[in-house]
Amino acid sequence: MNLKICRLEHSFVYLAFAKHLRKERVAIKKDDIKTQYIGYKDVSNIVGVVGFQELAENHIRFKTDYVYKKYRGKKIYSTLWKARMSLIFMNKKIEKISAFCTKMSLPKYLKEGFIVQKINTNGITYVTKQL
Repeated sequence: MNLKICRLEHSFVYLAFAKHLRKERVAIKKDDIKTQYIGYKDVSNIVGVVGFQELAENHIRFKTDYVYKKYRGKKIYSTLWKARMSLIFMNKKIEKISAFCTKMSLPKYLKEGFIVQKINTNGITYVTKQL
């Protein structure tokens, strides 16, 4: 399998992932000019995606974490996580990262040192990490 990391446009992410994201209760808007995306590409197909958005000069929100079921368990999410971390720290002094997690993504966030701030009644968990 020949896989590589690449930057993605929102319109592509929306077309390729929106129905899958919504099924997993991951929020995505049809039009979004603020979120930046990184994908994991298998020859011609994107198999996973992570996103992030700058909320303030020193605060980043992680968004849109998703890997197609057939590619899960192959360290793709971990690779995308590392690429996103490298990218956000490249040119900025980040002091806080936040995210809204589903039950699927929450274990990774907790493993990476994020702290639960609130668990919503719909099962979505708000987490933060101070750096």
